Amino acid sequence: LTADYNWGYTTEEAVRTSTEAMGWETVAAVKTPLAQTDFSSYVAPVLNSGADVLVLNHYGGNMVNSLTSAVQFGLRAAQANGKNFEIVVPLYSRLMAKGAGKNVAGIFGSTGWHWSLTDEGSKAFVKSFGTKYGFPPSQAAHTCYVQTLLYADAVARGGSFNPCSVGEALEGFEFDGMGNGKTLYRAEDHQCIKDVLVVRGKENPENEFDLLEIVEVTPASQVTYDPSIFGGDLGSCNPGA
Repeated sequence: LTADYNWGYTTEEAVRTSTEAMGWETVAAVKTPLAQTDFSSYVAPVLNSGADVLVLNHYGGNMVNSLTSAVQFGLRAAQANGKNFEIVVPLYSRLMAKGAGKNVAGIFGSTGWHWSLTDEGSKAFVKSFGTKYGFPPSQAAHTCYVQTLLYADAVARGGSFNPCSVGEALEGFEFDGMGNGKTLYRAEDHQCIKDVLVVRGKENPENEFDLLEIVEVTPASQVTYDPSIFGGDLGSCNPGA
């Protein structure tokens, strides 16, 4: 059972379809305002909802505040349906974990990249970044670096800065060497398909950068879904001209 709290961009039907496909029952899908800072009124009812998992589909400061509220209201220590209650953060980052402090201990989530990866591309980036700045890069830093390289490559392959040309160059493009395995920009819905890192907030971090640990690498084949599930045809390209 899942109580799902999310931003307004995800429809309740999409949440229900995707979770039920994995064998979950969505107890409630509650949208919260983007400017919300106090999530106590949203979190408190979860204890009596019949759910045993809370998926906090927030990011940045919203996630920091909502996770803090959830832990303070005792969800982390609660039990439901004969099992320990779990809180899940769908998209984790070290920066968010740092903001939430000790509240991330034992909290599961997923991330697109982590500085502890041992592939050659990750090791080279971590070494270069650490030499320049004195600390390991965050997922955000890795994303900015990789996206810049991919954009430059798409411009070169397409021979144009026109957004439609860039989009066409990226559609169906598969690459490797920038993190956790082969990555595909799926043509049908422009989604990034790759292995997903399942992480957990460390109970006893050794330093301010050692906040998350990788507990599983879920293969892309297990998380790849039918592109029509969230809408279908993307329509024609608009270059903004």
